[in-house]
Amino acid sequence: MSETVLDRLEMRIRSALDYDKNVRVAPVALLWPDEARQWEPVIDLLAERLPIVALGEYSPDGNEAPPRGPAYWVRCAVARTLEVGLHAEEVPVVYLPGVARSALRAIDECPAELAPIAELQYRSQWFSHPNTRDWSARGLLANHDRGLGLPIAEDSESERALLAALRPLLDRDMERLEKFALLDADFFRELVNPDPIRSLLAWLDDPTRTRDEFDDNRWIAFVQQSKTDFGFDPRVDGEITGARKLAARQGKWAAVWQAFADAPERYPGIPGQLRRARPEEQLELGPVDRSEVWPQDNEVGEAQLRNLLLDFASLTPEGARKEAERLDAEHSWRRRTVWAELDEAPLAFALEQLVALAEVTARPLAETTLDSLVADYVERGWRADDAALRALGLVESGPDRAAVAAAVSAIYRWWLDAGARALQTIVGPMADSDSYRLGAQASTAAGTVSVFVDGLRLDIAQRLVEQLADGGRDVELTTSLAALPTVTETAKAALVPVPAGSLAAGEDLGAARASSGAKASKAVLESLARESGVQWMSAIETGDPSGAGWTEAGQIDHLGHEAGAPLIDDVDDEVAKIARRVAQLLDAGWQQVEVITDHGWILLPGGMEKVDVPVATATKKKGRCARLKDGASVNVPTVPWYWDRDVRIAIAPGVTCFEASKEYEHGGVSPQECIVPRLLVRSGGALAADAAPTITTLKWLGLLCRIEFAGPQGQILADLRALPGDPGTSIAEEAKETLGAGKVSLVVPDEDLEGEKAYLVLVAPDGQILVQREVVVGRNR
Repeated sequence: MSETVLDRLEMRIRSALDYDKNVRVAPVALLWPDEARQWEPVIDLLAERLPIVALGEYSPDGNEAPPRGPAYWVRCAVARTLEVGLHAEEVPVVYLPGVARSALRAIDECPAELAPIAELQYRSQWFSHPNTRDWSARGLLANHDRGLGLPIAEDSESERALLAALRPLLDRDMERLEKFALLDADFFRELVNPDPIRSLLAWLDDPTRTRDEFDDNRWIAFVQQSKTDFGFDPRVDGEITGARKLAARQGKWAAVWQAFADAPERYPGIPGQLRRARPEEQLELGPVDRSEVWPQDNEVGEAQLRNLLLDFASLTPEGARKEAERLDAEHSWRRRTVWAELDEAPLAFALEQLVALAEVTARPLAETTLDSLVADYVERGWRADDAALRALGLVESGPDRAAVAAAVSAIYRWWLDAGARALQTIVGPMADSDSYRLGAQASTAAGTVSVFVDGLRLDIAQRLVEQLADGGRDVELTTSLAALPTVTETAKAALVPVPAGSLAAGEDLGAARASSGAKASKAVLESLARESGVQWMSAIETGDPSGAGWTEAGQIDHLGHEAGAPLIDDVDDEVAKIARRVAQLLDAGWQQVEVITDHGWILLPGGMEKVDVPVATATKKKGRCARLKDGASVNVPTVPWYWDRDVRIAIAPGVTCFEASKEYEHGGVSPQECIVPRLLVRSGGALAADAAPTITTLKWLGLLCRIEFAGPQGQILADLRALPGDPGTSIAEEAKETLGAGKVSLVVPDEDLEGEKAYLVLVAPDGQILVQREVVVGRNR
């Protein structure tokens, strides 16, 4: 038998009585507080299965379920000194409507009407949220650890609808509910007051269960309405006939199909009904395209497309581009079908990205000068990298990914290689003549924090820009050039703000501390950055926004080396993590966040072609570069090493590789590896960094804080807060506008706060924190 919500809820309540027999005695009861009375409408259903006694007005006839009575009666029921129908071996559930758990905690302060049961808490277990709050209906049904784990929407409208639908919800099948992407207000309203179309779709979805869920009166009404409105009798026509009528979409059935197409995930059984209903013969359905409604036709389209994409491996780049455009003309309509909504047309969507890839790669990057090539890549070239990743990311199964990979490689490989060779031709002489200029070190300006992301390629940076902009942030994206070779050991150390001359060439491809020769490890770089006055923060620290900072975020490069092409499955999650870190820093009061990176990378499905560098010529070899021995001669391009121009670095030609079967790698010279993004992020509507005020003096006189600052002050609010981003935690008598005087005084009226930590903040009119400084109330530091 299938498990209902009520079945699972009963199980969770019973499991709340579990305890470690080695350290505790058996509980005498399970206390269930419900201050909001959300569970009261269904407690009678639970009382049919569980030994429940409830706090409430005494029911003298004893017919009410569960039995109820005042606190003293409940105590006697638990102690078995009066008969309420509990079996001797059962541990009772004490339901406490209108009572919060906190109301029983302090016995001395417990309300008199609850005093008789207050001591039960020491001999019982609680049925409440792990954070000790009462189990709300949504909380218990949605909690994955101790609740039912249902995907319930979090908005207030859905919560209200859930409470209204709680009783019919308890009869629903858990397995079916768990398949929903989200149970929202519409779903719960449908449980209470289903409309004819949704009732018909629910029946088509699962005829047996729907009939069982309808009482006799509702079933009679449903059948009559189906006959009247849709010319269909569920009792005699059956679900196959119904599915054929749904597919035909004639008359009022068109509205039924539209309701299904608008939310097909609500009806997971209907695709199977359509599959069984599709006639073997060519059934005349009228002026509609039959292939849109039958799942088999979509599957045939995907299978055909899969085979044709695999054939791209035998095409020229030009032939592959033309074939992608031709196939898109044939399959683009499937992106608008119900099967697309159900994620059953992934290749049709991947084809859209392959066409975008074909459009960009139809023309090679400008090759005249470094400036022209960079400008062309920044304007349009990165879109090819983006389209290739997105095409691969849209498919999950092995056969689908193999097909898309074949098409991506056929279209993309030659363009990647041409761009890399063009850049190598330009960069080689520039590097030799010392005219190749990489980006500046990270900023040391006060109020600026640098977020270093290893391997933030330009196309991924564009995704980050989009996320930050969606979050209301102002983002400025520029590009610069990476140090050569484009590996972390070389290029990261070139970005860390350290004193001039403090780093020199080390072993292999890394820098070293000039004074000692110690490898430029993270600890060494941190030490040198601190010498430059830069805070070095962990991944969760926010530091002091009045200074300069450095922190790191994301694992893009780590995932690329670890997984190769499957990196694409994690890219968006990594971008979201980086965006959250940037937002956290801005919300903590930093004026601006500078996102920087050391290098990009090449990702080529099927792997890069291997070329050889003789072992005897290199002291250190990586996938796309190798450090050569003094005087070694090789048949590949070379460039001087950033940290020692007397050392030559061999570069893999084009997008070849010194190691076999590499899909992901960096270290060479290509637009993807060398042209790196740099983002400057500010909160939306914020003043420019150079327009924000600067605190020059902060002095406590008892509980009066005097502040002097330079720069603009008009309409800027000064405040003292326990939490810098929350104006509701202000501890000042009143926040004050600076009014351009260059001085302001704030008073803390609560003497008990003296010696406590707080934050002085200067806030822009839009609420953004421009300046934040940690203070100790009443004490000068």
